[in-house]
Amino acid sequence: MEGSSISKNPRDALKVGISANLGWGFELFDLVVYLYAATIIAPLFFPSTSYMASVLEALFALISGYFARPIGAVIFGHYGDRLGRKTVWFVSLLGMGIITIAIGFLPTYAAIGVAAPAILIILRIIQGIFLAGEWGGGMTLVVEAAPDNRRGLYGGVQQGGAALGLIFAVAATYLAEALAPGPLMATLGWRILFWFGAIPLIIALAVRWEVGESVEWLAKAKPKIEKLPIATVFRKYWKFVAIATVTIFGESLLYYGGVAYMPTALTLFTHLGVYQIANTVLVTNIVWYVLAIPFGYSSDILRSRKKLLASIYIITAVLAYPLMILLISGSYGLALLSGAILGALFAYQYSILPAWLGENIPAVVRYSFTATVINLGVAFSSFAPYISTYLSTFLPSVTAMSIVLIIGAIVAAIFVLIGPKDRVHEPLI
Repeated sequence: MEGSSISKNPRDALKVGISANLGWGFELFDLVVYLYAATIIAPLFFPSTSYMASVLEALFALISGYFARPIGAVIFGHYGDRLGRKTVWFVSLLGMGIITIAIGFLPTYAAIGVAAPAILIILRIIQGIFLAGEWGGGMTLVVEAAPDNRRGLYGGVQQGGAALGLIFAVAATYLAEALAPGPLMATLGWRILFWFGAIPLIIALAVRWEVGESVEWLAKAKPKIEKLPIATVFRKYWKFVAIATVTIFGESLLYYGGVAYMPTALTLFTHLGVYQIANTVLVTNIVWYVLAIPFGYSSDILRSRKKLLASIYIITAVLAYPLMILLISGSYGLALLSGAILGALFAYQYSILPAWLGENIPAVVRYSFTATVINLGVAFSSFAPYISTYLSTFLPSVTAMSIVLIIGAIVAAIFVLIGPKDRVHEPLI
């Protein structure tokens, strides 16, 4: 069956795409809620000589969880390739969600001293392990469920989940501000942000329960399971591992230094109000959510992944500096404009990635490969908020943010172009 086409039901592909959309949405909800809360919880968990030092320590705690993700990628990829995609993917979402909600119950430094930041970091590390199975599992299942000529389309369905996560985060912010306004944000409000995660978690789990096993895995991987899939990935496909990891690193520098960092940057570098910041994030991600599907589908129609990805990375590099000027100019209207343009740029980049990665790797190791490269790339790019904040202590904030974005865009453009040839519309291997 390797290299042959398998008949697939578009309705099943849509169900998988929606489940992946919700799951990744929850993953990004956790990230952005933490970045929203970082400016509040920093002195509560990491008291220091200065507020900025506390914020940097809170951001470093975020990074610790991301470096646990490659470990989780090996674990979830191993069992996802050997036992099947569905159960492993469900467990990753459940574990991730429980820890997000648990963070909202943590006692602060004032209550239990140094144990407070220690427990927070431990939870972030454990969560990072679960997170590793989510995005990689979603990419794998979506690519395998989609008809050969619609992998970009359903990849767009899944990748819109990134925007959905930030939309959920904005909703959580509205709720927290309504229930715990002003000074109450430092006692109750930040906890509500994490507790709100129960809502998208329940929705995502309910949809995921109805997803069936991958037909590609059943036909092409189950009959000849690899004993140690990750070893095969590095032995046979090491070149694509390197190329894809660096591409994802550059891509994720753009995300974590741009859209994900937006609420923190607007809080630190402007005087915009909480609702103005939330609305800017909301507009950015509504644009992303609306455009993800047509942009992903365009790569099916144009039969190109590499050239489209490289082109949008180059455009992002050119626009990075002017967009950051608009974003943190202090003008609400200009921030909204910048956010809308960023939303469009990211919709195009992210919607094409699942097909580009999945089309070039066989089913027997696809989960391990995908989870490994994206989580390695994301681990190193998770420094972006920390680096942007640190650079802003001695550089203009616009310059600090732009440096991170331009480097990410250039790196991603170069490495995607040296990757394997497109296999658009060809059967999966």
